[in-house]
Amino acid sequence: MSNWIALQLKSKLFRKLFLYTFTTAMLPLVLMGFYWLRWTDGGSAVLFPGFFSVIVLALLLAGIVAFFLSRNITLPISDLAKSATEIARGNFSHEIKVLSNDEIGRLARLFNYMTTELRRLDNMNLAQIIAERNKTQTIIKNIADGVVVTDPRGNILLLNASAERWLGLRERDALQQPLENFISEEKMLQLLADAGENKLSALPPLEITLRPSGEWKPRIFQAHAARVLQEDGELIGIVTILSDITQQKEIDKMKTELVSMVAHELRSPLTSISGFSELLLDPELSREQQEEYAGIILKESNRLGELINKFLDISRIESGRIQPKKSPIDLAETVQMVVGNNSYLAAKKNIEVEVHPPDEPAEILADSGMMEQVFLNLLSNAIKYSPENTRITLLLRQNEKEVITEVHDQGYGIPRNALGKIFDKFFRVTEHEAVRANTGTGLGLALVKQIVELHGGRITVESEIGKGSVFTVYLPKAQPGHADGAAPEEDTENMIR
Repeated sequence: MSNWIALQLKSKLFRKLFLYTFTTAMLPLVLMGFYWLRWTDGGSAVLFPGFFSVIVLALLLAGIVAFFLSRNITLPISDLAKSATEIARGNFSHEIKVLSNDEIGRLARLFNYMTTELRRLDNMNLAQIIAERNKTQTIIKNIADGVVVTDPRGNILLLNASAERWLGLRERDALQQPLENFISEEKMLQLLADAGENKLSALPPLEITLRPSGEWKPRIFQAHAARVLQEDGELIGIVTILSDITQQKEIDKMKTELVSMVAHELRSPLTSISGFSELLLDPELSREQQEEYAGIILKESNRLGELINKFLDISRIESGRIQPKKSPIDLAETVQMVVGNNSYLAAKKNIEVEVHPPDEPAEILADSGMMEQVFLNLLSNAIKYSPENTRITLLLRQNEKEVITEVHDQGYGIPRNALGKIFDKFFRVTEHEAVRANTGTGLGLALVKQIVELHGGRITVESEIGKGSVFTVYLPKAQPGHADGAAPEEDTENMIR
């Protein structure tokens, strides 16, 4: 009660009401008091004896009237002021108690309605903001490129999943900590430093090399850094995007190597053809020399034609211009035919070739010409890269879904670091001196892989230096009811040369 009285005495409205009420009540009494004055002989004025009692009574009445007026006006206005303050602070749950149905009561109801609407709008906006934030975070987290967001001092604000994997960090462990505490790549740190000092919104991309945790091979990234500015131009953060360009770099390197190897492979036979053709123009050459030089020219011409034809075959398969003309064939018969037609190649080096077919027909749905090309390349490679007086074994077996053919040789073997590239175009193993002596295009195994995959199969290789190699071809078995394949867009017979 004492607090309420103190509050009322501090209220300007209460003091004004009290003053106005007291003045209104006292004005008639003052006039009446002058009318009741009695003058004594000495000339002193004496007020009516009950005048002071009337003044006290007026003060009491004025206080009571002011109290009730203040209660009905001051308190609701104070509540409105408090509610306005709470709303200004963002508290939209505050409500005013409605104690009357007069204008102040209606004002209080309107005020409560306003706070209800503000609360509804605030909840709606907050939910929308949260939804947009979650959507943005989800998008950033699932971007294939790495995203690193840092503040102007280099502290980490955000890492997406790709950046976490490549940098070997977890966002929750690195937040608000300097990025330089976790990575030592000087180029990336310098890029962030330049972005913080440079006034350009985006800096030129920079290539950096990182080796993610658990990977033996480094990756090459293209880093883009962009400044994030407020409306007034103040820097609030730096966004760095890491794009993995390792594969692109490898492709560019392979293209360069391919062009170099094609040029080399074409230049070598052309040089021989040109040189020996020029020698043939010499009128003093003997018949034996002419035949020798003509033989070399023919050999190099055949080598050049083989190179071009194989390269064109691979290009046609990759572009889809050659489609296999599939029909049911017994793969064991195809393999035995290839071995029989080329037995003279093995006989030159006294190499024994054995074929072990399965007990039942190994029927596949394939282009017979392409299959002959596959096993001709595998057999000729096995003979070419095996020493004399060795053995080559072709083992065929099958399961419910596949026909599996293994080509075993006792050759020089393939180094472990070359196994992953053995099916690349123009790649040749040259570590062994005997292998370097054998000429080849480096396209045979690439063509074999293309044909096998064109038939829905796969090919693998296992090898050890000095102990030979095993090439294994997996091809889908022909299922009952399969019809012959459609006619090819180009004649696949031209692939058998």
